Amino acid sequence: RLGLAWLSRLGLDSNPDLPPVQFADGQISPLGPAEVDVVRRQIRSGLNAPLTSSMGRLFDAAASLAGLRQNVSYEAQAAIEWEALADPQEQGVYPFDILPAKPGDPLQIDPRPAFSALIADQRRGLSIPVLSARFHNGVAQMVLAVCCQIRADSGLKRVALSGGVWQNLRLLNASVRLLREAGFTVYLHRKVPANDGGLALGQAAVALHTLVNQE
Repeated sequence: RLGLAWLSRLGLDSNPDLPPVQFADGQISPLGPAEVDVVRRQIRSGLNAPLTSSMGRLFDAAASLAGLRQNVSYEAQAAIEWEALADPQEQGVYPFDILPAKPGDPLQIDPRPAFSALIADQRRGLSIPVLSARFHNGVAQMVLAVCCQIRADSGLKRVALSGGVWQNLRLLNASVRLLREAGFTVYLHRKVPANDGGLALGQAAVALHTLVNQE
């Protein structure tokens, strides 16, 4: 679904040589035409297809576009496999666009250039480890670029990396290295999980604070 959604944004969702399209059309999957039709209508209309800013869904889409995995059996399966296969020697980078923001609004990231480059490399027959490494390198460079933009606007030099995506050690190590080389102080999770486990702890802390104040 995510692979098809991004192909739709790129105008490529009918190209039969691309892995998500092959899967949806039953060439490499048991999906029936009725199910595929529902998915495609959801993408076109947005019905029961809410937008997401989750980095996890971005990694799912990349794994789909590369042909690594089109369905998952557990949370983050595609992202975990995508990370594990990344070529540690590959230095290539897929570019992300940073869209200019109005004063007071957050920056927005456009992954379409990265996905376009990934699709082009996949069509050229480059291996999944190379595709994965270039995607990871691109995300790390995007993190650096966003932090540099925020520093230029605000003067802030401290960066806290939090959220489930930072369980990805390939991305974490690359991002921390780039940020520190650029003069940032980087804060990482050590005692509290970066993902939903940390979120649950925060919710419990807020609930306790609320109860104490009520008393």
